Amino acid sequence: MLAATMAVALLALLAGGFVAPSARADTIPPPKLFVTLEQGPGGTSVFLPTTITIGQIPTVVNVTVKNVDPTAGMQHTFTIRSTAATPPTPYIVNTGLLNSGEQAQVEFTVMAPDRLVVGTRNETVELDGGLIKFFCIPHESSGMKGHVVLASATTSTETPQMGVFLRAYWIGLLGIAGTMLLVAISYFVIKGSSRHYRDHREHIRRGGP
Repeated sequence: MLAATMAVALLALLAGGFVAPSARADTIPPPKLFVTLEQGPGGTSVFLPTTITIGQIPTVVNVTVKNVDPTAGMQHTFTIRSTAATPPTPYIVNTGLLNSGEQAQVEFTVMAPDRLVVGTRNETVELDGGLIKFFCIPHESSGMKGHVVLASATTSTETPQMGVFLRAYWIGLLGIAGTMLLVAISYFVIKGSSRHYRDHREHIRRGGP
């Protein structure tokens, strides 16, 4: 009975190992990336840096925007334009005008290469060269813009190498080990319950060969 109980417990554990990873994956929140962008460093109408690189989709991006432009009265925005058919406003992300020395924080979730979620809004956005574009409203025509880039989009187009996911590798090893353990348990259970084995053990106990 003890061996049978152990076998059942082991099977349940192995079954949990196969099911649990996918169940946990559904509940894991997307990663969050914190970024600081400077506007107008040195009196130039640029963002620094000009790209926000994310590692995967979806990713929550939290951007702190600082207007460091030394030019008096120079205002900047951090803006992403919506291309939805009927958006509530033309901009899905917008800090509003920031004076020199001011800063603001915005947060959005990149759900697809052309789609953002901000609050209850889930909309397609303007692309530039296939990348999500952010810009400064007063200086968009002057080229003050940047892009949200997916890391995989910046890698070379080499043929991907086929391999085994680490999780699958360990699950496979656990499955082999569990099978071997079950075989061993079954062997001793069958051997221990065998009449021949019991009779022979009693024979040895009485001093027989």
